[in-house]
Amino acid sequence: MSAAGLLAVTWLAPLAASVLALATLPPLVALYFLRLRRTKRVISSTLFWTRATQDLRANAPFQRLRFSLLLLLQLLALLLLIFAIAQPQLDLGGTNAQRVVILIDASGSMSATDCSQSTTRLTEAKRLASERVRSLSSGGLFSSAAPSIMVVAFAKDAQVVCPFTDNAAQAIDAIASIEATDETTQIADAFELARAFTTVTDPDNAQAVIAAPPEYELFSDGRIADLDKVVLRTGERVVFHTVGAATTQNVGIAGLAAARTPERPDEVQIFARVVNWASTPYAGDLEVRVDGTLRAVTPKPVEVPALHEDSTTKVRIAGETQVVFPSIALPQGGVVDVRLTTKDALVADDCASVVAAPPHALSIAIVGKGAFVLRSLLEGMTLAALDVFSLEEWDRRLASDAQTPDAYDVIVLDDAMPAQLARGRYLVFRAPPLAAGIVAYGEKQNASVRSLRDEHPLLQYVNLDGLFVASMTAVAPGGDADVIVEASEGPLVVTVNRGPLTLVYVSFDPMESNWPLQRGFVNFCSNAIAWLAAGGQAVTDEPLAPGDIITARLPSDARTPVLRLPDEREIALVVPAQSNLSYGPLRRSGVYRLQWEQGSADRAATTLSYAVNMKTRTEGRCDAASEISFATERVTGVQGGGSAASAAWPWLLLAAFVLLILEWWVWLRRV
Repeated sequence: MSAAGLLAVTWLAPLAASVLALATLPPLVALYFLRLRRTKRVISSTLFWTRATQDLRANAPFQRLRFSLLLLLQLLALLLLIFAIAQPQLDLGGTNAQRVVILIDASGSMSATDCSQSTTRLTEAKRLASERVRSLSSGGLFSSAAPSIMVVAFAKDAQVVCPFTDNAAQAIDAIASIEATDETTQIADAFELARAFTTVTDPDNAQAVIAAPPEYELFSDGRIADLDKVVLRTGERVVFHTVGAATTQNVGIAGLAAARTPERPDEVQIFARVVNWASTPYAGDLEVRVDGTLRAVTPKPVEVPALHEDSTTKVRIAGETQVVFPSIALPQGGVVDVRLTTKDALVADDCASVVAAPPHALSIAIVGKGAFVLRSLLEGMTLAALDVFSLEEWDRRLASDAQTPDAYDVIVLDDAMPAQLARGRYLVFRAPPLAAGIVAYGEKQNASVRSLRDEHPLLQYVNLDGLFVASMTAVAPGGDADVIVEASEGPLVVTVNRGPLTLVYVSFDPMESNWPLQRGFVNFCSNAIAWLAAGGQAVTDEPLAPGDIITARLPSDARTPVLRLPDEREIALVVPAQSNLSYGPLRRSGVYRLQWEQGSADRAATTLSYAVNMKTRTEGRCDAASEISFATERVTGVQGGGSAASAAWPWLLLAAFVLLILEWWVWLRRV
């Protein structure tokens, strides 16, 4: 491909041209050296035959070859013919492919402002891609028809912003519409999308038939996480247009957490991790802000080592430093921001946020037997309220007010099943919840754990190796149920998350097992209550990442929910019938605020905040790559828009033909 200001030439058949040159050029020159000598005649003088004497000298072997216009024209024509057979490919802005896929990287690292006039890499990539589309559609005398163009934007996932089209203006408008994200970079989905558009189905045998593979024009800084998982198919060709400077360095905040301790619930401890993708150590201050107000600054500059290369894998690893701030009084909760005081080319990871929720005690209801062990365990937790109901009392409350479950964060059903189970968050023991699609079909005895999903939040710090169940209910969970723990006799622990209904079902009574005697029972109940109170989400202080989805459980009387984006734009949302609201994916980092109204008009709106932070461990490396390596192929990048190779042999043949005509005309003049 072309470097800046140069015209690159590649040769498709250099061997054939070399053989032809060796077979034709020496004989042609030799013919001029070894012309036939004229017959000797005795004459009185050769003064008027100067030309004849010159021919005589030229016919003598191994003498200096005199200038001949015919020889020069013949040599030039033959050289042009040889070059044409070698099939040189010139970077003239065209392509031989029938279809071209424009791949534009819109990930977090493409927001670095290291391009001309401090523009972002994405802005530069869109400009270069638009120029490329214009060059592909410009055509020429020997150009083939303009290819069809598809535009795909990719980050964490891929999106077709313009399907294959012959309209250059449509493709350029689609490129201009691509918006920046702070997501990680994954390109595999982009290739799969493009291949889906170039795969047709043979109607005779219903088999997929791959059409002529497209040519891919990739505009990116080359920092793509899953390149090693992409295998180029036969005939696929990638032109990599590298965007950004290879010397750009970056420092960012890779992790942030805020935790309250039981000893001081009104205070928050803040932990931050700073990473350095620069080749030199970094030293700078960090500041802490709560709801925009400066609360703390590191007493001395934070020192972060430079990146280093792993001696075994040869992979570059960023330098890291963990920072622990003194506790900050935060009795009402708030949004905690940690910022670097110095700025660099990538601004998105210079600040990270976390939502510190106010201390919150849960309200729990026990329905059913209310066994002493289970009740004692719950009474030992710090709760706002613990109410105990018999099954009859609970059913009467439900009959008078169907919204009763909303008054409690979690409802524990101890071998009891209410007449209504339409909404609420439940921890259920023994009695099968038919309304959740869990059907009982018998009893089983003497069960033990066969398999479990130990990565699930319910099983954090829970060891079930010694669990023995004397009697359990054999159940068949529905299609939307998730089996967490299973015995040979059937599921032991099942979760269901069905809109307004979220539950954890334990298919046995703890008192008919040895579980209450183990520490894991206490941890499981604590995990289950926290998981249910969070609406079936993992309970963690970690913020969200770009590309995630926010969820919220709204009250049944919630009105006019609005989501305020980090750039202060507002999006009106619709309250779903089941009051479980979700929105996403969240493309940019920052703080998102969900507000809604409920109750009387003079009541203040309720606000939930969500922090979204860039994953700077993957997107923080900002030195643009000069080449990229797929699973089986390496592609060297080109600066600027670049272009695909165009065949030059038609021009060479035309020039050779013109020279032959000129040589024939010169020969006629001499004759």
